[in-house]
Amino acid sequence: MYPNSLDLKRKFQPVDYAYRNLRTVSRRQLTIPFSDDSRYMTSLSVSRNNNPCSEVGADNIDPNHQKLLDRIEAALRLLTFREQHVLVQFWSPHAVGQHQLLETINQPFGIGVTDVGISLYRRDSENKSFVVDKDLEEEDSSPAARPFRRGLPEWASDLNHYTSKQFPQQECAIRCNLHGYLALPVFDSNTRLCVGVLELLTSSKYMNYAHEVQIIHMALKTQNLISPQRFDFPALHVLNESRQNNLDKIRGILKMACEIHSLPLAQTWAVSPHTSFVSHEKNIEKSCSSFDTRCVGKVCMSTTALPFHVQDLSMWPFFETCRERHLDSSCGLVGKALLTHGSCFCGDVTKLSEEEYPLVHNARMNRVTSCFAIFLFSIEDNDGYVLEFVLPPDIKDSGQVSNLVQTLKQNFAIGSGFELGDISCIQVVGLCPDVSVNMEPDVVEISSDSVADNFTTSVGALVSVLCLYSVCM
Repeated sequence: MYPNSLDLKRKFQPVDYAYRNLRTVSRRQLTIPFSDDSRYMTSLSVSRNNNPCSEVGADNIDPNHQKLLDRIEAALRLLTFREQHVLVQFWSPHAVGQHQLLETINQPFGIGVTDVGISLYRRDSENKSFVVDKDLEEEDSSPAARPFRRGLPEWASDLNHYTSKQFPQQECAIRCNLHGYLALPVFDSNTRLCVGVLELLTSSKYMNYAHEVQIIHMALKTQNLISPQRFDFPALHVLNESRQNNLDKIRGILKMACEIHSLPLAQTWAVSPHTSFVSHEKNIEKSCSSFDTRCVGKVCMSTTALPFHVQDLSMWPFFETCRERHLDSSCGLVGKALLTHGSCFCGDVTKLSEEEYPLVHNARMNRVTSCFAIFLFSIEDNDGYVLEFVLPPDIKDSGQVSNLVQTLKQNFAIGSGFELGDISCIQVVGLCPDVSVNMEPDVVEISSDSVADNFTTSVGALVSVLCLYSVCM
């Protein structure tokens, strides 16, 4: 099938959005949990207690709290899951004397399928309560109480990763064939106060809970409630004026660089903050917001909520893939630029291994070849970024790399509030290990023992020299 004229016209219309406009870009994602795909998934049977006729304590419920429970119940009815053997239950605090107790009895809950094991675990949970007083040291042994106190989610792909002290109901859960775990704090969108915790248990040992995190977030949002979402970057949700201005500057420079040098895509990466807790090998440790076991114990990088510019819309799928994945900061061009606070170039990333360039399969599918990455430091905010530029696939003159560097130097000059990474020695990835590229303002120096002792050449000759080394890849 040949592309029509509208497709060709759209392909070359640039898309320029900063972090704050990503909601508009991803509006189609908001409907995913409630789309026609849900008919292939399991919805919940929602109730407020195991005995619908029970009204124990109903007269003592605060009217505002009653409204909260109604909203939680409405949100639960929107949820669909990948499996049937699932339990979702809400925990909320109650004043008992001078203490605050977190309880789930008479709170909304939902089950995917009627099951003896799930009923037993639900009944066991109703008999539990945990002190969550603010002035007490965090010594609670409940995975529901910890997210409430911290305001951060906690999860585990397998309950066996907990100790019995960390998860008192561990033995009961496993006996009831419940193995996967996720607990999300719930906030009122107006007051921003934590009003409770939604707890999810599944029979499957999922390696990634991003799907569940996102559908719960979207369901709660319909009730004016908030929970953490995947790939969240909370540090950027509350922007001070300085950071706002800096991100706007970066966005403007990315756009200008793409327009001047005909670059298909430019995007910003930063270290993803630790915004969740995961139980792994009997330890509860901080992790990023991917809710993916591949990120556990690693320092990850993300493009979420950061400036970008898409000049060629055929690059949009690749950009979307980057935005929906975290990268290990020790891998790839972006990782190398971050670790060295320098710059990195590859003439063809499709020839690299997945370890060298984790997005290599997506790069091949989207015709991404030459890439350049450089570190950028914001002096006032003490923030570090990596700018990644995708070069045209038909690039024939490495002068484009040099010209791009000059553009960046001019716009991130002294007094701009930024410090550009080291460009005196651009690390070249994909060549022989003994090849290095040294860049001065007007010349590029290349040295390799396998071809010649030393070359000093104009920037425009770099590609022809690199071609000599292609046999080493």
